[in-house]
Amino acid sequence: MKSYWLPVLKPMFDHLEQLKQLTDSNNELKNTLNSKLETITELQRHLILAEREDTFKKELSIIQNKLIDSQSEPIHNNEYIKELQRQIEHSRGHIKSQESQISDLRKELETQVGQLKDQKELINQVNTLIANNNELQSMLVAATGELKLKDDLIKVKDSQIMDQGIHIAFKHTQINSLSSQVKSITQQLTKVTDDLMVCNGTDRCPSGTPSGIYKIKSHGLKQFEVPCNESGWMTIQKRFDGSENFDRPWEDYKNGFGNVKAEFFLGLERIYLMTKYVPHELYIKLGVFNGGSRYIYYDDFKIGSESDGYSLKSLGQHYGPAGDFLSHNLNDRFCTFDRDNNKSKANCDVDPAGGWWCKSCCISLSSLDLESLEIAC
Repeated sequence: MKSYWLPVLKPMFDHLEQLKQLTDSNNELKNTLNSKLETITELQRHLILAEREDTFKKELSIIQNKLIDSQSEPIHNNEYIKELQRQIEHSRGHIKSQESQISDLRKELETQVGQLKDQKELINQVNTLIANNNELQSMLVAATGELKLKDDLIKVKDSQIMDQGIHIAFKHTQINSLSSQVKSITQQLTKVTDDLMVCNGTDRCPSGTPSGIYKIKSHGLKQFEVPCNESGWMTIQKRFDGSENFDRPWEDYKNGFGNVKAEFFLGLERIYLMTKYVPHELYIKLGVFNGGSRYIYYDDFKIGSESDGYSLKSLGQHYGPAGDFLSHNLNDRFCTFDRDNNKSKANCDVDPAGGWWCKSCCISLSSLDLESLEIAC
């Protein structure tokens, strides 16, 4: 709070300090003024004496005039006249001296009067500043009262904020506790749901239901969507219009890509876990450009783990008009443009057909002139 109001009140405090200095200067001016007044009084006393001398001078002038008049008369007493002349000369010298002193006193008196006038103006200015100082002190008292009220209000608000903080911390603790409970319950519910889906047969496509997109929960996998037909076949790869790029890196083929409602690949990891725990059949449907289609069927389909390169572990017996073009790749690892797992270790060019099980540089699908491809298991 102090750090907030100090910048606001500092200019006022500085101004009060200046007023204090001016008040001290005013007192010094008053003392100087009193001294000047005493000096002026003394000068006035000397001036009065000088005026008396001036009166004496006038009287002496009258005597001189009389003396001049008397010179035109017969001189009866020369000694008296001489004495009178000596007095006149002495008076003249004294008068000149007094005139010089009077001139100096008048000049000094004018100087003192001018200084007294300046000092009176300074005193008036100081009196004005003192009045302003008193007004500022009154304002400061009022501001101090307002600051005290605001301080009290801030203390009340701080107390309320502290209480709210404690309340919020308590609520956060409750929320964290509830979140932990919800997380635990969710995990339990997920496990129960997964177990229930497996028990109800939802780890595979349902049979005897309309074709569509179904949610599947297989062993070791989170729930995912996949196309199923009415006979219970699960489509794991579909290509028919070129809307999806199948020339992809290893990670894409591992995790799956595309749109299950259009072109897609389910993902090698999902296929591996599904075929590991439950026997699967493989059905490959090939569409040709003349409008017809062919298929090939294998009765025991299984692939290996990623550490084994998702190798083609088993195919079983096969039949179908498309011919057996996959048994050639039995025990071969899966290949992509960034993961060349072919056994020959030859320097092969990238095949734009996409990932597939490969023995050397040849990828089986590259040699097939297809319009569409659908693989189900």
